[in-house]
Amino acid sequence: MRGMERADSETGQLVEAIYDAAADPAGWSSVMAGIGRIFRTRAETFYYLGYADRAFTPVHIAGIDAARQAAFPEIFYTPDNPCTRSDPLHRPGVLRTDERLAEFFGDPHVLRRSTYYNEWMRPQRLDHTMGTSFAAGDGLILNLSLLRGADVGVFDMGEFRRFAGIVRHMDRALRMAARLETLTAGRALVCDALDHLPYGVAFAEPDGRLVQCNARAEALLRRGDPLTLRNGRLAAASAREADRLAHFLGAAADPAGTAPPARIAVRGREGRPLVLSAARIAARRNRLPTQRPVLMLTIAEADRAAAASPALYRDLYGFTPVESRLAAALLPGTGLKRAAEAAGITYETARWYLKAMFQKTGTTRQSELVARLTAAAAARILPPGDDPDA
Repeated sequence: MRGMERADSETGQLVEAIYDAAADPAGWSSVMAGIGRIFRTRAETFYYLGYADRAFTPVHIAGIDAARQAAFPEIFYTPDNPCTRSDPLHRPGVLRTDERLAEFFGDPHVLRRSTYYNEWMRPQRLDHTMGTSFAAGDGLILNLSLLRGADVGVFDMGEFRRFAGIVRHMDRALRMAARLETLTAGRALVCDALDHLPYGVAFAEPDGRLVQCNARAEALLRRGDPLTLRNGRLAAASAREADRLAHFLGAAADPAGTAPPARIAVRGREGRPLVLSAARIAARRNRLPTQRPVLMLTIAEADRAAAASPALYRDLYGFTPVESRLAAALLPGTGLKRAAEAAGITYETARWYLKAMFQKTGTTRQSELVARLTAAAAARILPPGDDPDA
């Protein structure tokens, strides 16, 4: 009974280490060490194989010296190695042992006659194997092999079943690790793209708490005037602008509230005004109900933000001349009625054109539309690399 409890405890600790390794690849060393203790192995090997080009990339190798590791690909891929001629046993999720290999070929001595066994396994006193493969993509498989000596003996059915349970957890953890890697790479690409934009982009909560910003926004905030950071929150350097900024962010985040100003110009003590546009981009950042909305802010210097011409939006979005005039009239943050007057059309006509502009820009709200138009104007006005603060 005590032996079973100890085994369950060991397996539980190993499973925990497996899921930890999904988040931190350095943890696979602990996982393999735990597997070695449980199955009394002389060597544990975890590596990528590519049969097309005879690739071999170690993830974790224990119990095999450097010289033997270096010789592995040449000896493993020899023509008489049954491991390279038993594809069904190397499909992801299939567990294999010496006995299963012999059964597959109908020959109990097929492995022991091979060059791989006599020139690589036998000199290291490795007599028995148990392993499996995991899908890796790009023509590769991720191979896990446990090897032990004749003194310990073959892997029995109890060990086989225990190994099968561990492998199921490893497969889930590896899938989790792949998803995390994809997300991390995607986020890195997005951050890199944002840093190449010539205008400021910041993501903030309604109270101004900064979540993320690109390099241009960071440079503008570093000036400290007219916008700055206080205790991690976006703030106006001038006290008289603080209430306007707070109202603007709060209104932009409230889907049930009245339409906020499309954008505001924040003025400072000495520096040039900065024009902010806001768009609510998420109701919450994850599934926790306590999470708050996130705003995407575009930040541009006032003279550049106001320099857009109707032709710009015609070229970018295929706006008609009337839509282009209306777009330019909306930028100063005026309401739709004023913008309609500036564009020389009636309010009802402006509402009709606004719906068409939403479709062409992929937006759904006036504030979101103005944020996109401001961003487009800033990108066209300030060419990449033209940083006045450099």
